[in-house]
Amino acid sequence: MVSNNLLPHPYFPTDISLQHYVPNDKALSVLLGGFSGVLFTFIAGVWIYSGRSTKPTFSLLERVRLCWFVMCGVIHTFLEGYLCVFHATIAGEMTFLAQIWKEYSKSDSRYLTSDTFVICMESITAAVVGPLAFLALAAFLWNSSYRYIIQLALSICQLYGVVLYFMTEIKEDFLHSDHSNPMYFWLYFAFMNTLYIVVPLMLIVQATMKLAQSQSAADRSLKQTKREKKRR
Repeated sequence: MVSNNLLPHPYFPTDISLQHYVPNDKALSVLLGGFSGVLFTFIAGVWIYSGRSTKPTFSLLERVRLCWFVMCGVIHTFLEGYLCVFHATIAGEMTFLAQIWKEYSKSDSRYLTSDTFVICMESITAAVVGPLAFLALAAFLWNSSYRYIIQLALSICQLYGVVLYFMTEIKEDFLHSDHSNPMYFWLYFAFMNTLYIVVPLMLIVQATMKLAQSQSAADRSLKQTKREKKRR
């Protein structure tokens, strides 16, 4: 479809129609600085709290994992939740979150065109994965026996979602981004999304090992109990 915009847009492919598009009026430094500041506030709060916790206590890497959970919770629930609600009009909105999405969409225009896959994926992420991230955070802070089960479920959801996200764009030959742009393609699209492959994979391996160890301990305990009963 040939674009009939009154204003030109910076998205790919260049002929997509964004009839309500309005350029951002906030500088990139303001958008990234503002959103990073919000994330830093949540992360700093979790970092400080986990550092002062005595029951349970957390190692340095465990505290980093908690910060990952809260960062994911904020991004999935609020930023991606905003997209799911306002995706049809976001190209013309001037709210802070809308402008963040218009900036990110320079790496993938599907976020501004209400692409069916992206909106469905992000809706599930906002409604399910975001709360799971907060639940994982709470489970570890409370030392819940379900903590590694929740970590495993969260990480599998994240990994599955981002693999589909990459695969659908590969299938379309990266039609929705500028391959030559180091910031929009390599930093926004490639690097930022690859984090949701690398980190969840690590957490899946860790959770699997922890759950396997727990099952082994339970099996040994059951065998010991059976031996003691036979002796009686």
